[in-house]
Amino acid sequence: MSVLKEIEKLALDFNSSLDDLKKELKKVQSQKCRLIKQKTKKGYETEMTKVIKYEQALKEARNYLEPKKITVTTMTKSDIELLNFDETMKAIRSIQSKKCLSQYEETMSTYDEACKIEEMLIDHKNQVKPIEETVVKKSDINDLISNLEKLDSKIDKKYIIEQLQKML
Repeated sequence: MSVLKEIEKLALDFNSSLDDLKKELKKVQSQKCRLIKQKTKKGYETEMTKVIKYEQALKEARNYLEPKKITVTTMTKSDIELLNFDETMKAIRSIQSKKCLSQYEETMSTYDEACKIEEMLIDHKNQVKPIEETVVKKSDINDLISNLEKLDSKIDKKYIIEQLQKML
């Protein structure tokens, strides 16, 4: 059986839960750690080899099951549209770093692609608002409530609406 088939089979054994696979990986790493301290043990090398092979197989099965994170350099327009403001800012810094590293390469294809992605990210940044602008703070609501409680009982409805609209 090929190594890839073994990894796939191991991944399917843990398919019910990625957490179970991670727990198994931690268990094996603990075994390896304990075994490292027993170098004088008879059969140490064969046992350690077996544990390391199993650990590596578990790591590869985890990589097989875990979803891959999209990197900034491979983002498309549709990927960028899903980002919030903070993620967009982080992506802009990342792509600017990529531009800086690739600007003196012989082929400018990486640099040109990074420039295109940066332009899309900057356009997206102008469309999304920072969290601060889109969130109403509980403290602001509490302040409004306490102000309304202190005011006369015959408060004008327009005043309350005006105060709420300021929060928007």
